[in-house]
Amino acid sequence: MEHYETEQQMEMNNLDQRMRDAYEDGQRITSRDEAARTSRMHFRAACVLAVLIGILLAIFF
Repeated sequence: MEHYETEQQMEMNNLDQRMRDAYEDGQRITSRDEAARTSRMHFRAACVLAVLIGILLAIFF
C-alpha cells in the first residue's frame, strides 16, 4: 500500500510541476520598449480625456 501512495504522491508532484510550468509559459513577457510605449499611450489617452472633459465643462457651464 505504501508503494501505491508513493506513486500517487509522485504523480501529484509531477502534475503540480506541469501546472506551474504551464502557468509560467502562459505569462506574457513585456519588453522595456513595449512597457514605455504603453505608458506613453496611457498618458496621451489621459490627456485627451482631460481635454474632452474640459471642453464639455466649458460648453455646459
